[in-house]
Amino acid sequence: MLRDPSICDACARLHRRRNPEAETTMDMWTPYCDAFPGGVPDAIFFGGFDHREEYPGDGGIRFVLREGEENVLRLYEGRTGVS
Repeated sequence: MLRDPSICDACARLHRRRNPEAETTMDMWTPYCDAFPGGVPDAIFFGGFDHREEYPGDGGIRFVLREGEENVLRLYEGRTGVS
């Protein structure tokens, strides 16, 4: 099962660390970023929230387009209807 593209997938700030409690390949990696070092909230990573907008706890750190990921951003925008 694949998830829909997230704005995080096109963000230069996104990192992943191995999840030692993983039970499946779907939860093998924990997404985190400069704004959310403890883990990206599900509302952003899975829920489609546009993190070019303020989100509680982000400390003013928002989405920055990763070089070469314009197509991923367009997929996200097409899925969510935001731009």
